[in-house]
Amino acid sequence: MSQGFGSGFRLSAASRWFWRCLVAASVGLGEIGEVDAGFLGVASGDVDSSSAVVWTRTQDGSNVGQSATFSVQISRNSGFSNIVQSIAGSTLGASAADFTYKTTVSGLASGTQYFYRFQDASTNAFSNVGTFMTAPGGSRVPVHMGFSGDVDGLMRPYNALGNVGTGTINSQNFDFFVNLGDTIYETASTGSSAAIATTAAGATAARLRADYQVKYREQFLPVHTGGQAGMKDFYASQGNFTLLDNHELGNKQYINGGAPMGPAISGNPDGVQGQDATNTAYDHNATGTYINKNAAYKALQQAFVDYQPVRDRGVLSTTSDPNTDGTRQMFFSQEWGKNVKFFNVDDRSYRDIRMKKPGTTTDDTGARADNPARTMLGPTQLAWLKQSLLEAQNDGTSWKVVATSSPIDQTGAIGSGDDGGKSWMGGYRAERNDLLKFIADNGIKNVVFLSTDDHQTRSNELLYSPTGDLSNQASYKVIPNVISIVTGPMGATGPDTYTDHSFSNIDALAGNLVAKQALNGVNPVGLDPTLTQVFDVWREGDVTPGIKPVDFFTPDTFNFTSLSFSQDGRVMTVATYGVNSYSTNSFPEPSNSNPVREIMHYSILGAASVPEPGTWALMGVGLVALAGLKSRRRIVG
Repeated sequence: MSQGFGSGFRLSAASRWFWRCLVAASVGLGEIGEVDAGFLGVASGDVDSSSAVVWTRTQDGSNVGQSATFSVQISRNSGFSNIVQSIAGSTLGASAADFTYKTTVSGLASGTQYFYRFQDASTNAFSNVGTFMTAPGGSRVPVHMGFSGDVDGLMRPYNALGNVGTGTINSQNFDFFVNLGDTIYETASTGSSAAIATTAAGATAARLRADYQVKYREQFLPVHTGGQAGMKDFYASQGNFTLLDNHELGNKQYINGGAPMGPAISGNPDGVQGQDATNTAYDHNATGTYINKNAAYKALQQAFVDYQPVRDRGVLSTTSDPNTDGTRQMFFSQEWGKNVKFFNVDDRSYRDIRMKKPGTTTDDTGARADNPARTMLGPTQLAWLKQSLLEAQNDGTSWKVVATSSPIDQTGAIGSGDDGGKSWMGGYRAERNDLLKFIADNGIKNVVFLSTDDHQTRSNELLYSPTGDLSNQASYKVIPNVISIVTGPMGATGPDTYTDHSFSNIDALAGNLVAKQALNGVNPVGLDPTLTQVFDVWREGDVTPGIKPVDFFTPDTFNFTSLSFSQDGRVMTVATYGVNSYSTNSFPEPSNSNPVREIMHYSILGAASVPEPGTWALMGVGLVALAGLKSRRRIVG
């Protein structure tokens, strides 16, 4: 391990980003996202040390899907003077998949940046250029990743991903990005009709797949002629890992894949009504029938697979777990050198029903959520996640990054509804406690849970009940070296209700939240530096000394967050970038009046290298170096 804490982190990581930005500028990486007739866009994902999935859709000049043959070119530079592979591809007969295409490119070198594009065989027209990094294998290298989620067509073209500002997606040069779900919304926006409801008589599997494909397709298109093409640049700018969430599943009964199937929908041969969520008999599914086996559920899942650069991992087969048996595997882990292991969790396919209070549509987050049989992950996935985290700890992996579509932290009093029924704390407390107790009991360090879904950004310590007294707040204890980071949305409702973006207003909102939490004995939002070894804390507008809750909280912006890990694996730096929110269906283009900028950042010293008290003075020297290099990163970004 490097002994120079300040230079060991920033110099190494900053140098790497600088050279990647320099290469990008010299060979035209800034042209990522340019539109060429014949292809909707490009994307890559599920990258490992020797392979990556690449994706496109073929179409005519009016965005109508069409069959085509083409080649996929893989190069080590964006000028394509060093093409290392050329793969023949076709969308002939792919109308059911909306003329989308993807393939896994294998035989790649580890820790290497690649560029890719598609070329039409008949016209020789090229797609835009995409890029990805392969995982670095077993070495210790700096890692720079991003994450966010929640992109509602009401907020297109998603200025948080825009091309104006110092923190834009193109300028980040992420090793990879984690899209935590709600990659589309099924609801209507100006100029875009709602997808057919999953409860409608005509919502056959084929109709659902086709309607949702429209929503995915729109994410690559501009709202205004010549304007930003939605998420087109985003998908092309780095390799991506992508999670399934509720809006990809229609935000009705199919959001709970492990819930029991109910009666058939009248006039719909493929659909089923969900069971009564107020009936305690269905709190845990013991019926033997599961929504995740239903044709309509599979169609919605398939539309997601059609349009996301995700790998086909096959079908799971386990005789001991009927919830999971026969389902498409969407959970996995990926090492990114020895410093980071990433866990892509599927918390939609197997979760029990979202409970409601009798006679209402209000979430029931009371004692029913303490049911030890209730599951969000299913027994097979839960066992896998526990074992994989333990193996990562035993293998010496510095940081374990777990991506979930639903938050695992606690924001309000138990049973109050402040933690909604879709969250771990609000609806699946026993399984949440089981997982966190396993982490605590086995001394698994430096675990970072990522999520979106709540449409605000916050960082929190995680608490669990060692005794299992789940309804007693006083029994909960902080797990050392384990935190939750919720971020986003990239563009969805909630932040738009805040029109006063001044620091004083956001500080007051944070203060109100903390006061309410204190009244109920809930751990306040934010990180305690004495518990997490947090330092270099900065928030725009905050000029007063000391670390405060508002330094870890922003409810009023559209944003994404980056995680940067030092080469020696000792330090994680968290930085949030975004724009002030804007009104629904206003569709503003990115502009200098609301550029993407850094909103806040902080760093954490990992558990394996907490300094002795006598070395805190040296940390101060390191902070000076970090501040200088942070300014440098803004310049080269």
